[in-house]
Amino acid sequence: MRCFARRNRRRRTREEEQEALEQEEEGGCSSSAVREEAKTTTMPTVTRDGVLTSCATTSASLLGIGLVARALSGAVPVSALHGDWNAALPLASGDASDMIVAACAAAGAVTLGRIALLQVWEEFAASTDRSNAQVLNVLEGPLDVAQVAVLPAIGEEVLFRGALLPAIGGAPGVAISSIVFGALHIGGGRSAAFGVWASMVGACYGTCALHTGSVAAPAAAHAMANLASAAYWMATRGDSKKVDAEEKVE
Repeated sequence: MRCFARRNRRRRTREEEQEALEQEEEGGCSSSAVREEAKTTTMPTVTRDGVLTSCATTSASLLGIGLVARALSGAVPVSALHGDWNAALPLASGDASDMIVAACAAAGAVTLGRIALLQVWEEFAASTDRSNAQVLNVLEGPLDVAQVAVLPAIGEEVLFRGALLPAIGGAPGVAISSIVFGALHIGGGRSAAFGVWASMVGACYGTCALHTGSVAAPAAAHAMANLASAAYWMATRGDSKKVDAEEKVE
């Protein structure tokens, strides 16, 4: 009986060890699959017409919301929201040369910062590659690139720097509008790292708006930075990332 019991214990032990080994192997495969899946974000296939149409409609919507908000702030001034935003931060006013210098400085700072981060921040680079590959690889020529670079810049600046910033006012307005701006840039293949970067960019544009006293300067800076970013990415990273944009949703 004791020998029989010992044999049963040994058999159970071997079975338990085998079961544990199988579970470990399955778990290892599962973990590897999860890690691999986390590294690869499948992007939907888009068309040139779809990109241009989406860009135009979204930009027009943002512009419309910003302009309506500014108009309402003038028609019904609210002291808690710093009154008339058109007076607090006009769309265009002040010295033209100062606006040009400020816009170029902001665009240059954003462009250089983006290029530097692409070299050292892997998650930011991956987000940028996914988003740009999806959009820029389907465009045809510089006019298409200009449209997707300039139109969003105008709409976003009128809304975020032309409405949200003056509604709060001063440095707090710059900070809050920048955080919201960054949060809304997460998605479409862009991770939280890209959102952090967008918030820093928004702070740069907000500072430009306060410095010049207008929305035109940050809008110009935003458009120039977008154009420079697209040109740099297509010249240095576009070909190697083209395959990412061609992945289809199953």
